[in-house]
Amino acid sequence: MAKLLLHYGKDGPLKYLSHLELIRAFERSFRRAGIEVEASGGFNPRPKISYGPALPVGTSSRSEYLVAEVKSTLCDDDIIERISRVLPKGLGVFRAKYIAEKQSSIASVIECVAYKVEVKTLASAGELSSLVEILRNEERLLIKHKGKEKWVDSKESILDWNIEEAGGGRHVFLMLLAAGERNSVRPEVLIDKLNQSYPHVQDIEVVGIERVAEYVNRDIPLIDIYDFYKNVTIGSECEKS
Repeated sequence: MAKLLLHYGKDGPLKYLSHLELIRAFERSFRRAGIEVEASGGFNPRPKISYGPALPVGTSSRSEYLVAEVKSTLCDDDIIERISRVLPKGLGVFRAKYIAEKQSSIASVIECVAYKVEVKTLASAGELSSLVEILRNEERLLIKHKGKEKWVDSKESILDWNIEEAGGGRHVFLMLLAAGERNSVRPEVLIDKLNQSYPHVQDIEVVGIERVAEYVNRDIPLIDIYDFYKNVTIGSECEKS
């Protein structure tokens, strides 16, 4: 048995897949690719595949990860080729490597997440920058999402937030936000906060959200998930398909 780390992305119509549908798509793709995955015990055995934090439906990503306990020891390039052939269009594998058996889970090591958010508004980039600065300078923020409320530390939650003009009344927010149990916040929730706090500004409409990267630290240089997990050699030589 070997632990395989896959770095993949999701976009196009498949960004509307639920997390459960995504799991089923990968389980089916591993079978079709001829890559045997270890199964759990019990009356209802399931493939031993663990995933990173669930991506909200409608959000695209180039920074998704899973760890599968596989029986084969195919070479990295062969794994990518095999799975890519059978994955539905919109799911793509970027990188793959074997990692040590005893590792922390993906979700437990993520400290912050980078997002690229395209918005539409009549407000100028200067106005938006001023509002973001006011928001970031507040000591605490009351975040409301799906009927729930929580207070977060503004500076701990919003690590970076830059704005680029995209033309046609559109702007791109480049956001680096905290992850984990404390002070975590999602980009669409912060944009709702802008709309609620500053109603005199034309509504900021979210056009699209993309998860760009996930990091295990909050200091420079940032270390992404793939680089954090050290690769290991499986046997004397990997299998060629």
